[in-house]
Amino acid sequence: MKKPTLAGALAQKSPPQLELTPPQAAKAKVDDGKITTSLRIPPDKLGELKLLAVQRRCRVNDLILEAIDNLLALNGRRPAA
Repeated sequence: MKKPTLAGALAQKSPPQLELTPPQAAKAKVDDGKITTSLRIPPDKLGELKLLAVQRRCRVNDLILEAIDNLLALNGRRPAA
């Protein structure tokens, strides 16, 4: 009896039948006037922010935006509406 090989096993299997459907058009994003950016936060500080966000039942992003508003107010600038 002949020992089965991977190539032989692959040759015996028929390729799966794929249904080709045209790709769906991506939905246009609504411009909400905000700019997306990124921050580099040390892991220990991010952990603390996450805990605070859970306690206050908000998102870390909300805490960061609040801190920005406070910094602007301390420097005599009104935060953008």
